[in-house]
Amino acid sequence: MKILYINPARLEAGLDAIIKGAPLSLISIAAMVPEHDASLFDFKVDKYREKRFRNELNRTDIVAITSMTPQIYHAFDVAKMAKEHGCTTIIGGYHPTLAPEFVANHESVDYAIRGEGEHTFKELIDHLDEERDSSALKKIDGLSYKNETGKIVHNKERQLECNLDNLPRPRRDLLKGKSYSYLGATTRQIETSRGCPHNCKFCCIIKMWRNSHQHTVYRTKSIKRIMQEIYDVDWKNRFIFFCDDNFSINLKRTNQILDTIIRSGVQNKLHFSCQSRVDTLYRNPDLITKFHKAGFRQIFLGIESIHQQSLDAMNKQNTTSEMVKKVVKMLRDVGISIFGGVIIGFPGETKRMVRQNIRYAVDLNLDCVQFTPITAFPGTEFYKEMVEKKMITTKNYKFYDLFHPMMRTEQLTSREMQKLVAEAYAEFYLSSGWFSRRAKEYLNPFGKFNWMIPSMNKLIKQGVLGGLGMLYTQGITPKIISEELKDTKTLMIDINSKYENLPHIYSKEITPVEIDIYKRKKVKAGQIET
Repeated sequence: MKILYINPARLEAGLDAIIKGAPLSLISIAAMVPEHDASLFDFKVDKYREKRFRNELNRTDIVAITSMTPQIYHAFDVAKMAKEHGCTTIIGGYHPTLAPEFVANHESVDYAIRGEGEHTFKELIDHLDEERDSSALKKIDGLSYKNETGKIVHNKERQLECNLDNLPRPRRDLLKGKSYSYLGATTRQIETSRGCPHNCKFCCIIKMWRNSHQHTVYRTKSIKRIMQEIYDVDWKNRFIFFCDDNFSINLKRTNQILDTIIRSGVQNKLHFSCQSRVDTLYRNPDLITKFHKAGFRQIFLGIESIHQQSLDAMNKQNTTSEMVKKVVKMLRDVGISIFGGVIIGFPGETKRMVRQNIRYAVDLNLDCVQFTPITAFPGTEFYKEMVEKKMITTKNYKFYDLFHPMMRTEQLTSREMQKLVAEAYAEFYLSSGWFSRRAKEYLNPFGKFNWMIPSMNKLIKQGVLGGLGMLYTQGITPKIISEELKDTKTLMIDINSKYENLPHIYSKEITPVEIDIYKRKKVKAGQIET
């Protein structure tokens, strides 16, 4: 059979315009059925021409589509087009896992795969290839579909694969000729583990990589397998992004991976990037040194908020703003750039508190920041809580794109939240001198960030021009920045009770006497407590 694997388009919002990653999920399931003819069409990087695309569908038996929540409507459009050409349609990924009833109920969807998809996909393809009786579908775990009467059937959960080495290596040949990039550098993705033992309140990962009948929450690949996958990647790409939910969960294992990379000398050929946690790096500063030695040049950190009450409510009690400042400094001191995530409008935060988060992000001097309105993804406990509190303002999934608000809080309306998201991007990228600071660092041939120089042309074209173009098309300009955010002297003054804990770039401008006078006025006005 001919199988066409499809990655749908995403809305051009947030940092979508400058970060385009390969669909690792699709090339992973394709590896499960190598006997079938396969091709990949990625709407994010492939040029779409409807006539040519429909001709491809005419030669296709099965269309396999992956979909995150904001992609789902385009995934449905593709499925509808595929059905017009007689294709069988299968949709898997995060959204079918989070909202299987919604996906399986669509008229153009034949099958929805929930959770870990490899074994379910193979069993389904074998079923379709051998034209088995429809009653055999009931035996395929992790599958949702409509039966002969049109009733939606959700088969039982799929048991997780305990040994990830048992899964075949991804079909990277399907990526040939496709240009994926990350802040100007060509990139490929590798997965070394699945799952996360942490339980951040707003995170939907636990729904994807957990089974309610298994205690397993975190699984890994062997060091040998990881190195095999590194060598599978075409080294013409400058970066490998380890897309694990948290690359440094198991310190012993992380050190083994880094030591192996260092011994192999791979870090002399290409660079690496990953996601980590502030508390882990804070307690293990030697790990930062080893990251750098192993060729890691960019790390994503969930900064989230400067407010401890919010961090505690997110189940990030082990992180403080002081730890964040120290870790950011340690990383940048060795030439590792930081991609930070900051949440806009976490429940309990007022406009002023959100603007303090924005100022905090600017003060940290992060290389790149994604400002995300608090989002409750369907199927999560957080979503259920927000539904019960009547905080969900839209069920249109195109707004679940981590750029547009889909809910409100007791402190902020969704409209106010959207304005704060725009204000955050305007302040960080357009008003704070971000471009001049980055240019000064990245273009210095003797500086710590000189590894960026080969990517500068693409970074300027894609990251700067593309990113700025996205901001302006969304109406984001310096004109929307509020007077409160501009008044840095008074905005941050009540963040911490101690003068020495204030953000460093403002502490030089504010004296302890000014702080004391300011706080007395606030106490007298009833705006803060003693």
